[in-house]
Amino acid sequence: MWNRRTNRSQSFFYGFFSAVLLILIAGGAWLTTNTIEEQKRTLNPDREQQVETVQAPVRQEVELVLTRAYICGAETEEKVTQVFSSLNEVYMEYKDWELVSNDGNQFAFKKLVPDLSPVCKENGFFGLNQDNMLTLYEGPPEDEKVIQTFFHIDTKKLASSLFERDLLLLQQGIRIHDLGEYNSILSTYGEFSDHSEYSRLTDVEHLED
Repeated sequence: MWNRRTNRSQSFFYGFFSAVLLILIAGGAWLTTNTIEEQKRTLNPDREQQVETVQAPVRQEVELVLTRAYICGAETEEKVTQVFSSLNEVYMEYKDWELVSNDGNQFAFKKLVPDLSPVCKENGFFGLNQDNMLTLYEGPPEDEKVIQTFFHIDTKKLASSLFERDLLLLQQGIRIHDLGEYNSILSTYGEFSDHSEYSRLTDVEHLED
């Protein structure tokens, strides 16, 4: 009986001693690990900040040249600077534009605009040049600031008694304000043009639409 109690006491003692030993070993390992990490932070205090800096996306300034080509033949150019984190972000931002060129952080994009330019709306005139070509001007025809030339007009046919007024209007310059008036002039005077030239023009317009 006494031997059984002695054995139980010894087993309890050995078990308790083993548990305490394991706790001491685990505590020592934890203390050692923390001490090493603390020494690393002491030797390199900016380490965590450096890691965050590496992981963060790098944002760079990008120079952009944006050209808008309008249906009336006028073009506008805009230069802007924007900040992007990747090339893919640049292309996604201008996915509806045509990439013309790319040199480092400089991009040139172009976009076709199916409308009149601000200049054509504000000061656009149709008229005839010296070769009787239907021409779009910025300002009255006498200023000779040509925006676009279209097709040759048969002035003899246009000068008939029925259309003499139309010829005079064209020689003086016909003011346009919007796309509807622009298309109306092309359609009206297209009847007095060389048929092949007018057909080629309207075919191009249909392709652009």
